[in-house]
Amino acid sequence: MKLIIPTIFAHTKKQFNERLKKLLPIAKELHIDFMDGKFVKAKGVNIEDIPNLKKYRTVFEAHLMVMNPSQYVLALKKNGFKKIIFHYEAVKDKDKILGLIYYIKNKGMKAIIAINPETIIDKIKDFFHEIDGVLLMGVHPGREHQRFITKVYGKIKKLRKMNKKIKIQVDGGINFKTAKKLRKVGVDILNSGSFISEAEDSKKALKELKEASG
Repeated sequence: MKLIIPTIFAHTKKQFNERLKKLLPIAKELHIDFMDGKFVKAKGVNIEDIPNLKKYRTVFEAHLMVMNPSQYVLALKKNGFKKIIFHYEAVKDKDKILGLIYYIKNKGMKAIIAINPETIIDKIKDFFHEIDGVLLMGVHPGREHQRFITKVYGKIKKLRKMNKKIKIQVDGGINFKTAKKLRKVGVDILNSGSFISEAEDSKKALKELKEASG
């Protein structure tokens, strides 16, 4: 696997700080989930509750599971994020999605579009030449400890057939078995949450996941 990025999924400032402290020493990149309680039922940590990330060498990406992703862009830029992942389902309108992509990129960050398991690949094909990557949810967003939804494998194959070069990320349901299979179907990046963050030895879990995925 080219890259496995651990995920910080946190409901509170305390939980966020604990997971950040645990994962910072072992990962060059970290994926942070933001949830507004509207796009998904769960509510996550607020941007104001996390420390300024510019002081770290780690590359941070923000996963916006929120209804109004454009409202987060400036704050994320100021906080030190390098990549923003927003959901197609939160915007839907083609012109608004293109506007958001350009807005993110004009602020010097990478723009990645995410889709839920039920959303078909054709919905995002018009954005392939504008975005820096696609994130496919392997589970329903907003909850940890879910089993990988197997129909997503077919979506990945279709996406890779449609575009040979686009960066493909998968988030959710990652374990030794799914990591290996996802690598085979053309995934570039895996985002792994509880499998790494809740492991007794997170460094070992990350290392073994990389080995399992090849």
